[in-house]
Amino acid sequence: MKRALSFVFLLAAVPAFSQFTPQPQPTSTTSDQIIVTASALPESLLSTPASATVVTRADIERRASLDVADVLREIPGITLARSGSAGKATSLFTRGAASTQTLVLWNGVEINNPYFAGYDWGRFSTVGVEQIEVVRGPFSALYGSEAMAGVVNVITQPRTSGVRADLQVGGKGLRNGALELSHASPTVRANLAFERRQDDGFNPNDDFRQNSGHASWNWMPSTAFSIGLNARHTTYELGIPFNTNSDATALIPSLERRQSGRESQLAIPLGFTLFGLTNDLSVSESRHKDDFNDPQDPFLTSTATDSKLRRARFSSRSGQTFLGTFIAGAELERASVTDVTNYGPNFENQRRNGRALFLEDRYTHPFSDETRFELSAGVRRDRFDSFGSQTSPRVAAAMITGSHKIRAAYGRGFRAPSLGELYYPFFGNPALKAERNRSFEVGYDAMLGKSGLMSLTYFNSRAQDLITFDPITFISENLGRVRSDGLEFGLQHSLAAGSYTAVSYTYLHRNEDEATGERLLRRPKHGGSISTGYRSGAFDTSVTLRRAGTRDDLLPVAPFTRVPNSAFTTIDWNVQLRGEHYTPYVKVENVRDKHYEEVLGYASPGRRVIVGLRIAE
Repeated sequence: MKRALSFVFLLAAVPAFSQFTPQPQPTSTTSDQIIVTASALPESLLSTPASATVVTRADIERRASLDVADVLREIPGITLARSGSAGKATSLFTRGAASTQTLVLWNGVEINNPYFAGYDWGRFSTVGVEQIEVVRGPFSALYGSEAMAGVVNVITQPRTSGVRADLQVGGKGLRNGALELSHASPTVRANLAFERRQDDGFNPNDDFRQNSGHASWNWMPSTAFSIGLNARHTTYELGIPFNTNSDATALIPSLERRQSGRESQLAIPLGFTLFGLTNDLSVSESRHKDDFNDPQDPFLTSTATDSKLRRARFSSRSGQTFLGTFIAGAELERASVTDVTNYGPNFENQRRNGRALFLEDRYTHPFSDETRFELSAGVRRDRFDSFGSQTSPRVAAAMITGSHKIRAAYGRGFRAPSLGELYYPFFGNPALKAERNRSFEVGYDAMLGKSGLMSLTYFNSRAQDLITFDPITFISENLGRVRSDGLEFGLQHSLAAGSYTAVSYTYLHRNEDEATGERLLRRPKHGGSISTGYRSGAFDTSVTLRRAGTRDDLLPVAPFTRVPNSAFTTIDWNVQLRGEHYTPYVKVENVRDKHYEEVLGYASPGRRVIVGLRIAE
């Protein structure tokens, strides 16, 4: 600890006598940022009528973030709950919705797990990430199932050529190394990124090992044709340090409780122009494999789950007409899961097939050089062999005057029953219907200078037919109904020369089960973050404060009753010496060594000092 703090003071003193050439400031502005997730075509952050947040590579490097989950914590409307230290199961809640109701994309490829829906954010590295786009509200009109509350799209397509490396060492046995090679020209964009991480954790059998890599190649010989290949692969192994005793009355150390697995995605995108229409075709496959072993567990000693999602998506876009730009498309998907335990197979190669048609109109009407009207309207029809059909409309509009935008949106979303909910022994129910919701929002955005942004949104959502366990029939049923409403506030602004500040705040006013009146678990009423920093020449330092209010949770031991989980505040600090090619830095996580649990029974990490070196050529 003393050595690391000494290094911090050394970095603070270096600018006075070093030969470092300060790293150039980013030249992009907020109004220049392009977002592709909110609609079926690229649009600027200023023009989109959606509630959207964009995180750039510069934002990630400024915070020295290793995991995408840590970046998402600072986005309005987003709450995460991690079951302990790094690598452990991490759930994401958008606007208080269930963790299964946010769609996750990697370069536009769906990566949610079809076994029990949702996505585990515990092991998504930031290596090679160029941009993260988050849109809030129901987007089933464009993406179908699971986009009930929003969409997160992690983009790794390279924008510049170069070689980057990042080396880190830290307390509790943290060792991390990442390397990225990228090439960007008018006709070819390609990259290759790899990261290896090991972390001993904060308790016995709390270690985490991960290898992550992704590669892409895109060839664009002309404006009328492009083809590519995108691949991603992650392997992991970790320990689970605690478990309940045989009668579930206490938590005890579990020195042999282990989990391992791998995740991979493969996609082939094709773009071409034909008869004046811009066409995109993508075929993809996403796979998850998770294994669990604990020879000391009195009941479940091992499980092995394999899931696969194959998808083909085609869309065709017209040119600009007096009625706007029309996008029409179709999708086919097939999901399959095999799950086996020490008692035998739960099910083998269970499948769910779906197909869909969608249509969207993106319309812009200028009233003057400073004022214009933006409209996005769409509808999608999905049909699954497991439960039937679902129609999802959405309309969003915005009036933009100069740097000010007033927007409103209404939409309906759904989530198809997962294969686990349909077929898992004892509580699966093949007669389940889709979960459904309807939601509306109004918001105001203001551009502050060239790179600042202020955003305020009120949202109101009602969900029904939620899949819950029925204590009478002892199987899953469409019984749940939830009402939610609240406010989101976001601010990015430079208050003075060399300074930068980012603020996020979420007020989840109502987020309750209509049948019981109780608030949903692990979603605080108040939560947010403040990140502020100062940069002078090569010297750059920042402090990030995160706050989560009191929220309900379940006691991790018998009788498993509902209890309040205490509010907590964490502080992270980092200091960097940004050179043209070399950037040494120090980051202190949880500066105050705050003891807290995002999920009851799973202690979150304490203080850790990390020393790193970032290299860019």
